[in-house]
Order: sequence, then C-alpha cells, then structure tokens
Amino acid sequence: MQLEGQITLEDIENEIKAELNSPQQLDEGAEHAARKPYRITDFDSPRDKEMAVFTHAKKLSEYIFVITEKSPKKLRWSIISRLQNASVDVIENLYKANFSRDDEKRLQYQRNAMVSLRLLDFYTETARKKQAITIRQTAIIAKQLGETDKLLNGWIRSTKRK
Repeated sequence: MQLEGQITLEDIENEIKAELNSPQQLDEGAEHAARKPYRITDFDSPRDKEMAVFTHAKKLSEYIFVITEKSPKKLRWSIISRLQNASVDVIENLYKANFSRDDEKRLQYQRNAMVSLRLLDFYTETARKKQAITIRQTAIIAKQLGETDKLLNGWIRSTKRK
C-alpha cells in the first residue's frame, strides 16, 4: 500500500529509466554518437542478502549519477562532483562499518555515513538553487535521503545496544 505523495524504490527506478530515455541535448556541431542503453541492475533481488540501508544508499547514488549526467558544464566540476562524491562516501562508510568488528570503529563509520548524508542534503539543495537539478529530482533525492537516514539510525541504535 502506498500513501499519496510517497515515493518508492520502483518510482526511483522508473525515474532513472525516464531520465536515460529522454532525448539528449547535443553540443553545437557535435554528431550524435550511438551508445549502448544503460542497464540498471536490480539490488532488490531475492538472492540479495544485503541490508536495506545499503540498497537505499546504492539506489540514491545511482540516481544521483544518472541525473547529473546532463547537468550544466559550468557546475560539473564544483557542486555536481561534490554531490556525486558525497553519495559514494555514504556507501563507502556503510561498507567500512559493516566489516568493522570493533563496535567503536563501527559507530565512527556509521557517524561518518550520517555526516555524508547531511552533506548530500546540502549539496542537493545547492544544486537545485543553481538549477543543476529539477524540483522533482530534488524531491526524489530528499525522499531517499530520509529513508536511508531512518535505516542508518536504526542500525546505529542496534549497534549501541550491544
């Protein structure tokens, strides 16, 4: 059951597919080069035993890379690269936390992932203000950030209980 206004992982996948299938704007004088269609792997397969926080973070990162592919050139080496790097930092810190056996180190990596999520939120808002991404894309990122944040907070609470 989906409440009105809620965005699901399926909605994000559909949005990514729509972004990839939309006509590309060509540079002046540039020839249209054919390329293979981008295939998005499904992280939600039944064989996948990964925690939900990883799945949401990966979907978020993947979505950010897809939507920023068409961003203005003048912003690609500033806010866009920071947005992309922060999304990868979240996943990197989640993996470090998952493989850490020391609870103190695990908590530190989880907190680093939380900081990266907060930075990702800031970079998203800045990219929106600079018109590098649309309002709809910002809403989808915000929804995924909220879900990832909620799942990460639950993981942090369970780590603290040990």
